[in-house]
Amino acid sequence: MSTPSADAVDQRMPDTQPRRGSEAVERRLYHALWWAKVQSAGPLEVEPDTPAVAGLTRAVSPDGSTVWLVPTLPSGAGHAVLEELGTPPVAVEQPNETARVLAICVACCWTDRSGPAWPGSTGTLAQIRSVYAGMRGRPEQSSDLTLIIGSLRRLHATHWLLWNEKSGEVRLGPRVITWTPADEATLRDLCRHLPDPPPAILTTPTTPETPPDPLPPDASPAVDSTDAGIPTSTAADAGSADERRTEVSDD
Repeated sequence: MSTPSADAVDQRMPDTQPRRGSEAVERRLYHALWWAKVQSAGPLEVEPDTPAVAGLTRAVSPDGSTVWLVPTLPSGAGHAVLEELGTPPVAVEQPNETARVLAICVACCWTDRSGPAWPGSTGTLAQIRSVYAGMRGRPEQSSDLTLIIGSLRRLHATHWLLWNEKSGEVRLGPRVITWTPADEATLRDLCRHLPDPPPAILTTPTTPETPPDPLPPDASPAVDSTDAGIPTSTAADAGSADERRTEVSDD
């Protein structure tokens, strides 16, 4: 029996190399498209069956109807990287007030602190105002509400909170999914030192328990707590500017 020539063997073998190369290009284009969207709009709310994207953490919404795609940051990522990814740290404008309101919302919305912060529960403006007055150690003043609303709007714009101004209700935003266990331990200790909020009186029905994500979590690089959450980045921002007591416009 004669041995087939190399050319004959090549003709019989399926030409898989071009197909594999095409699939790799398609994957790169898919990931590049989603990262371009994140750079343009920040964390994205998508359908639950949206395929996973490398480097984006999936945070399932409380009712399971949507999933947030949140960038996971490489170790050592600074403010320039955060700005480029559409996930800037807490706004420098009114940094102390903004950090204070974020801490209060964590205390009001992270009711089961034996588990992760996301998705948490719904808090109310009445709770925030009560804890805010308790933190300041004085009765509520007329300017407090203006400062609180301005901070809630900034935190909503940067996806740290989901603030419904019409109903006066707030939830933790998808960016809290990036908090590390060390961040959450710091926040648990902080919450223990805050005044207890009154019971929440909601205008909307309580959302059901979060169902599991239909897709497996994407393997992503570890998040640098320097820029990921309130225990470090907020303090850095707060120290970079003096607190201004000007009123926030309604814009």
